[in-house]
Amino acid sequence: MTEIEIAKVEYIVNSFILSATPVEMLEMPIEEAKKMGAMMLFGEKYGDIVRVVKAGDFSTEFCGGTHVSNSGELGLFKIVSEASVASGVRRITALTGLNLMNRIKQYELNMKAIASALKANEGEAVDKVVSLMNDYKENAKKISALESEITKLKSADMFSAPVVIDGIEVFTAKLDGAAPDALRTMGDDVKANNDNAVAVIAGVNGEKASIVAVCGKNAVAKGVKAGDVVREVAKLAGGGGGGRPDSAMAGAKDLSKLDEAIAATVSIVENILK
Repeated sequence: MTEIEIAKVEYIVNSFILSATPVEMLEMPIEEAKKMGAMMLFGEKYGDIVRVVKAGDFSTEFCGGTHVSNSGELGLFKIVSEASVASGVRRITALTGLNLMNRIKQYELNMKAIASALKANEGEAVDKVVSLMNDYKENAKKISALESEITKLKSADMFSAPVVIDGIEVFTAKLDGAAPDALRTMGDDVKANNDNAVAVIAGVNGEKASIVAVCGKNAVAKGVKAGDVVREVAKLAGGGGGGRPDSAMAGAKDLSKLDEAIAATVSIVENILK
């Protein structure tokens, strides 16, 4: 249901509640109840004599439970969730009366807490949140741009002295705090500027590590594929992964063996080229 549909249902129900219509409870043969148009709840079983609850012209249904004697006793009605239970059938969960009052009070307390944290009054809270989110997005863009520049500088420094194997230049590096996207950027830069490159770059974040491998087109032509390389490197550090011949990523679980795994890149490439 859309927000507009939910609002319409709430308006219809609350309008009926405010009409303070008497609710009748009747017992009658089931066939007579069906002729009245009483609604049967799906999946329920009924005997020969049934209890019918009639709320004016608004609702007539079979029911074995308790009911109010007047619609006005419900106070207010607010939908809190809705979901599909069958094709074309929705189940609505709603609060009424004191339960709804308690929910409203909780919302009020939450809004006061949010406004206090934002150092704003409740009427300004939404605008303040929107402003903060806009600032956050703008700062995130600036941070991303700075990280990209830092990545380029690190790339230039770390990948200046490759190990050359049969014309293939093998680069390796490990960075602390580098996110997977930053590793991919570094790898793409190496690959774009060197057709003979094979690079394996690991980034450590807390207790997890990501490993990116890239291969230039000449390296791929000689049979060195990034997916194979990263899989073998990650395996040595208790991880696994794979990907395309020119770019692949894996995870490592045993950080104590990460340095050893990265160092094995040269021998892994040598074995592939044999």
